Amino acid sequence: MLKIASYSLQGQNVRVKLKCSCGAGKVFAVSDENKTVYYCTRCRSRKTLDQLKREASSYWRKRNWIIACEPDQRAHSRIHVQYPAQMKVRASPADLARFVFHGQCRVLSASGALIVVDDFQESCFQEVTTTHRHAEIALERRPEFLPPILVGKIVAVRYRPDTLPQCNIGVAFVGLSADIQGRIREYIEKQRATST
Repeated sequence: MLKIASYSLQGQNVRVKLKCSCGAGKVFAVSDENKTVYYCTRCRSRKTLDQLKREASSYWRKRNWIIACEPDQRAHSRIHVQYPAQMKVRASPADLARFVFHGQCRVLSASGALIVVDDFQESCFQEVTTTHRHAEIALERRPEFLPPILVGKIVAVRYRPDTLPQCNIGVAFVGLSADIQGRIREYIEKQRATST
C-alpha cells in the first residue's frame, strides 16, 4: 500500500516522497481519466493526491504538494482500441473459471490492457480484487500477431454504482514473449503515425 515516506518544506511548497509497504516497487505518476494517480510498479497499489492528503496532518495538508516520483512511462506506449473481448477470471491457471465477463478492450500496451466489461456485478468485487485475479482475455478482431488468448493478472477494478454493470478492469500481462511485446510496440507506433 502506498504511504508517505517523508516531507520536505520548500517555502510554501512541500516535497513529498512516497513509499510502498510491499518494499520493492518504484512509484510512478500516471494520468488516468484526466487525473494524476500514483502507483507502485510491483504491487500496483494506487492513490490519488486527495487520498494521500487525507492521510496527512492539517499542517501539511494545506500546503502545495510536489510529489517526488517517476514520470508516466506509459505516455507513448499505449493505444486506445475497440476490440470485443471475453474475460475469464480464475483463482489460478489450473482452476475453473469463476467469472466470465464480456465487453471491449479499450486500451492496449505491451505490458497490459484495460477491459471495459458490460456485465460486472458488485458482488464480484471482493473476489476479483483478492483471490480471483488470474485473467484470460480472448479478443475478437485483434491484430493477427496477437495470440488468441492473452493471460494476465488483474491489477485494478474500477466502477461507480451509477454506471454498473459497466466496470473498468486493468490487466497486467503475464508470460507475454519479448517478440510479441515488441510487435505490440511497433503496432502502437504505426497507429500513432497514421493518426497524426
